[in-house]
Amino acid sequence: MSRWLIVLSLVVLSACKGSLADHEKNARAALDARDWTGARNISEQALVGVTSGDDAAMAWRLEQIRLDALANDKQGQEVIVTLARLGANQSYAPQITPALYRSLADKLKTAGDVDGAIDVLVAGDKKFPQEHEQFVKDIEGLKKGNLDPAQVERLKSLGYL
Repeated sequence: MSRWLIVLSLVVLSACKGSLADHEKNARAALDARDWTGARNISEQALVGVTSGDDAAMAWRLEQIRLDALANDKQGQEVIVTLARLGANQSYAPQITPALYRSLADKLKTAGDVDGAIDVLVAGDKKFPQEHEQFVKDIEGLKKGNLDPAQVERLKSLGYL
């Protein structure tokens, strides 16, 4: 194998690996371009093998991009699973706030996943009972957006209407 081919192979290999910062930049660019699947895939690939000793702040930003992409892509159940996973991690637990739940619910609603928005708000209400009144207001705000009869019945059965 020629030296040129070896050097070229090494350059390509290092470009594929990239740093967490490069992955964050690319994931953010995909998110900004409304490429939800691309943003999610880049974030997930970057987070594979990330350990607690790695750059925790960078890893958190990649998780945020992933959550935003999931919400914008109408993946409400995956948002809830991810929030639960991150909340169980000592490094990320302080970042999992009522405001994050409300923000993701709003993104789900805007994307057209009202059921997902309801699920995220209900999960947030359960996780943060001290914020119950605010979550109730947010759930009531969903009523302004033409809920279908099944969604209304579901909210009634959960005690929100």
